[in-house]
Amino acid sequence: AVVSTQSVHYGRGLMCWDLKQMVYVKLSINNEYGASISDDIRQKILDWNSIDFKLYDHFYKKMKKIISEQDEDFHKEVAKLKQLNVDFSKECYEKVFPVYNGNKIGHSLRESHKDNMTCKTLTTDDVTQTHVIGLKQFKDKLPPSDILMVRNHMQNLKKHNPAMLDWSDVYKVLHPDESPNKSEL
Repeated sequence: AVVSTQSVHYGRGLMCWDLKQMVYVKLSINNEYGASISDDIRQKILDWNSIDFKLYDHFYKKMKKIISEQDEDFHKEVAKLKQLNVDFSKECYEKVFPVYNGNKIGHSLRESHKDNMTCKTLTTDDVTQTHVIGLKQFKDKLPPSDILMVRNHMQNLKKHNPAMLDWSDVYKVLHPDESPNKSEL
C-alpha cells in the first residue's frame, strides 16, 4: 500500500493513459485489526497463504525498485495524481466516514453531484461493480433471482455508502430505452 499511487502512475505510463484517467477513490483502510492477531495465528495465516505471500513480496520489492529508479518528473507526476485525487474527492463528496468496523470508507455525495456517474462509480466496491458488469453482459441469460440478489446486495451496501451506484443507475444501463417503474426498483 505504501507505493499504491506510484504503482498506479507507473501503470499509467505503460498503458499511455492520461493522468485524469487514473483518479481513484480510497474504499478501504488499514486498521489495527492485524495488530490484534497472535503470533501463532499470524504464522498459520502466512503458512496457508505462503505462495500468495511470496508472489506479493516479490512484486512489491520489484515495484519499490522500479519506483526508486524513476526520475524527478515521475515523482512530480505522482504528486499531480495525488492532488487530482484530493481535488476530485472535494468536488464529489461532502463527507467521508468509516464503516464496517473502520475497515471500509463510506462517502456521501455533494448535492451538486448526486447524478454524477463517475463520482458514484468510483465509490462502488469492486464486488458490486463485478456484479453490474455480469448483469450487463448476461442480462438475458440470468434468472430473475440472480438479478434480485444483486439488487438487494446493492441496497444493503448503499445504507453504509450512500455515494455508490444505486439500482436505478444499473437499471438505466440494463434498459437504456425504458424508464423503470417503482416495482422494478
